[in-house]
Amino acid sequence: MDNGGTLREQDLLEMPLSDRTELVSRADNPGYAAAVNLASSRLGVRTSALLVLTHDSDFDEHLAAGLLRALDAEPRAGAAAPILRWSSRPERVFSAGGVLHRGGRASHLTSPRQGSPYEVDWVDGAVVMYRKRSLDAIGWLDERYFLYFEDVDTAWAMRQCGHRTLIAPEVVARQEPGAHPLYLGSRNMILFARKTTEAPVLQAIAVARRAIEDSLSRIMHGRAPRINEAWRGWRDGRNGISGKPPEAQ
Repeated sequence: MDNGGTLREQDLLEMPLSDRTELVSRADNPGYAAAVNLASSRLGVRTSALLVLTHDSDFDEHLAAGLLRALDAEPRAGAAAPILRWSSRPERVFSAGGVLHRGGRASHLTSPRQGSPYEVDWVDGAVVMYRKRSLDAIGWLDERYFLYFEDVDTAWAMRQCGHRTLIAPEVVARQEPGAHPLYLGSRNMILFARKTTEAPVLQAIAVARRAIEDSLSRIMHGRAPRINEAWRGWRDGRNGISGKPPEAQ
């Protein structure tokens, strides 16, 4: 899936598995969830799992087999993901799974557990293998978010249907995550919190904490805080505004 429509068929010739690769271009960039959902019509009838990878992910040839083993070992598992390390600092863990907090806030674990696959609240959407029947059970990914929080929402929805989300600690991938736009992060947090019926006051506290953390980080790096973006996100989320924001049109 090429969200943006910049790839050409000849670009695929230099890629591994080019003879089994289909390029689907969407110049309108419909978002992360829409790109994943488009794959549903292209999966074979015998397909049992879907491996989702973002363009900046880096991994070895054992990734798919390792994640598939984790799914096969736990019939109730709907998703499995690797330990994600920073591409620029591979000694550091970016995500060893995720935790959900009150108010809709979500955060990454950075201390992996050793041994067998373990359950988490959610996993980062950069590298994740989904069981197809689990996606079918939830109606696939919610496209309202456009970008950010789809991974949190998907794991939550799967749990409501009895499907678990796992980290396979023996499988490692790398990524160089960028900073989330504070508007989308705040808006989508509220959209998710409303879906899970979190109390409005807890939603406001979660956005305020996110805004404070973002502001402190920006000030430490000599940049102006973005409080207005957090406020717009909270307002639009409360009003049920979703999809691609105007600045991304």
